[in-house]
Amino acid sequence: MELFPLPGFQLFHSCNWELDLSSETPFGYTRKDVLLIGLGVTVIGIGLERGLEYAGFDPLQAGNVVQLVLVLGLTVGWISTYIFRVSNKEMTYAQQLRDYEDKVMEKRLEGLSEAELEALLEQVEEEKRRLASGEKIN
Repeated sequence: MELFPLPGFQLFHSCNWELDLSSETPFGYTRKDVLLIGLGVTVIGIGLERGLEYAGFDPLQAGNVVQLVLVLGLTVGWISTYIFRVSNKEMTYAQQLRDYEDKVMEKRLEGLSEAELEALLEQVEEEKRRLASGEKIN
């Protein structure tokens, strides 16, 4: 009985998945980070507006310029990060699928006996030799 039916992978109810919480969360993925980013954008906007006013711009015109620069800058920046993630296949679903496949393969390797593991390693070495010699692998 499969939990997650993916082609070529079988996972049974007897598998115990452990959540790895030891890895450090990258910047931008916690509430604190989001609040800091928001505060930073606000401070940059206010600083830019005050700087333009100090440079002689009309306060209304300075506000419009800051609004245009921030909205366009943030929009273009956000869209560029999305395009970058798509081009590198770092979207959430693709990453989850890779993690799932890695965990399934780990569980399968853990379940192999020594003889099966040695046979598998022999097979891999044979395929490496074939690739090095330019032979096709089926």
